[in-house]
Amino acid sequence: MSAFFGCDAVDGENNGVFIRVRNNSDLTFQQVTVITGNREGFFGEIEPRQNSDYVKFDHAFRYASVFLRIDGKPLQLIPNDYTGETPLRDGFYTYRVGLSSANLSDASLTFEFVRD
Repeated sequence: MSAFFGCDAVDGENNGVFIRVRNNSDLTFQQVTVITGNREGFFGEIEPRQNSDYVKFDHAFRYASVFLRIDGKPLQLIPNDYTGETPLRDGFYTYRVGLSSANLSDASLTFEFVRD
C-alpha cells in the first residue's frame, strides 16, 4: 500500500474526513475502492478481519459505494442515493464491509458505519 494512504493520519493532520475500511469477513478483499462524497479512494488489498489505512476525503457520507474482488469475483455495493444525508464532520470513521453468506457464489456485501 502506498505511503500516501496512511500519511495524513500518521503526520498528525486531523482536518478532514478520514475513512478506513474494515474487512469483516474471513476472505481477503482485493482492489477495494470506495466512492463517497466527491472522491474515489483506493484501499488496495485488505486481509480478513483487518483494517486498511485511513484515506482522506474532502467530504463523505455514512454510506458509500464499495467495489472489490474476492478470489477474482467482483462484488459491489451501491447506495440508492444520498438524499437527506448530511456530510460527515471532520474526524475518523470506519466502513465495516462484510459478506452476507459464507458461500461466495451467493454472497453480497454488507455495510456498517462506525465513528472511531
